[in-house]
Amino acid sequence: MYVQNGFLMLKNQRKEREFNTRRAEILQQAEKIFSVKGYHNVTMAEIADASGFSTGSLYQFFEGKEDLYTSMICEKLDVMYTEIRQTTEKAAGVVDKIDLLVEAQLRFMEKNADFCRLLLKGEGSVLTETMTSLREKLLEGYLRHINFIENMLRDGIVKGVIRDLPANDVAQSLYFLIRASSMEWMLSPEKESLCTKKSFILDFFLNGVKNHAN
Repeated sequence: MYVQNGFLMLKNQRKEREFNTRRAEILQQAEKIFSVKGYHNVTMAEIADASGFSTGSLYQFFEGKEDLYTSMICEKLDVMYTEIRQTTEKAAGVVDKIDLLVEAQLRFMEKNADFCRLLLKGEGSVLTETMTSLREKLLEGYLRHINFIENMLRDGIVKGVIRDLPANDVAQSLYFLIRASSMEWMLSPEKESLCTKKSFILDFFLNGVKNHAN
């Protein structure tokens, strides 16, 4: 009985690994196709063909194109948020944490430039229509990430390293400063690395625009 149960457990684990591997392959191919053609011009048949599956088999993994697209976007962003959190854990002080946070987000955007461009374009052409599920999941992920930054900043406020300003507003300001500094590069990449913008972002965020010498 124990041997049989162990065999069934290993068999189920293998099936789960195979399922997740195939699902990841589909999402990878879908990202490439969506980034070139946009959401509306892609069919499930195209994704199936690129992934080496039949169209019907794709529906074993996703309910349809909207579910596939939503999963692709949200799971990729979850990877970014996780990488940022794990990276900032390496630093002790809040200023060093902010430095690593900015660097991690810029590095992710540079490494996944096609995905980031797709996300920017999708916000205008897809989210304005019927994708309620995607809109809600994006907002949920964004708010969790802002809350993470906010808690990090609150620690700096308590220790007197950061001015006593509304932590949520400051957290959102940092997030959108990184995003704004990255948008031009993502839409028309230059030869220099996106990470070169880190110095400007940190200087602007930590010191502002006022000339304190005067």
